[in-house]
Amino acid sequence: MLADTGYYNYLEIIDVVDENTELLIKPQKGKHNKVASGFDKENFEYDAVNNRYICPLGYELPFKWNGKQDGKEYRRYTCEAFEICGQKDLCTSAKGGRSVTRLRDEDVIEQITENTRSQSNTYKQRAAIVEHPFGTIKRHLGYTYFLTRGLASVGTETNLICLAYNLKRLIKIKGVNELICLFRDRAHSISKMHNVNLSKIA
Repeated sequence: MLADTGYYNYLEIIDVVDENTELLIKPQKGKHNKVASGFDKENFEYDAVNNRYICPLGYELPFKWNGKQDGKEYRRYTCEAFEICGQKDLCTSAKGGRSVTRLRDEDVIEQITENTRSQSNTYKQRAAIVEHPFGTIKRHLGYTYFLTRGLASVGTETNLICLAYNLKRLIKIKGVNELICLFRDRAHSISKMHNVNLSKIA
């Protein structure tokens, strides 16, 4: 299963993924200032043996306490060297130093991130196939929101939008004349099959 980064929600990912489901999805980027400074959580290394995190500068963030949020258990790790590292302003604005939380099932998230990275070609192929229709529908056709209300109506509207897109692609790929021939041949085949079935009934 492949998904766009916009749908990234680590709590839902943990609930969905199991031994029968492989998910490829890129994590959302952290806060711009953290990414730019090199102190995004992704740059902190987890040491499972000693149950601690190591910051990009090599300082330790030891385990502090357990917590629970949105029904998920997590552990909190807090830096004790923030007064001597010399980079506190780039790392955090917290007076008590930088803290990092780790879900009990975060190893699932880490494995998905690694799988997505190792199968980057497959993930890029998803973007090439899937993003094009949405980009065309929204930008070229100007369809940026639904005009109807209610699940049934929106479903019908979606089908009509997709039909229009598919016809536009067929015209672009096959051309109008060839497309008319294909439709004519298809209609003739269906009519012939229908007549055969009626003769059997008679």
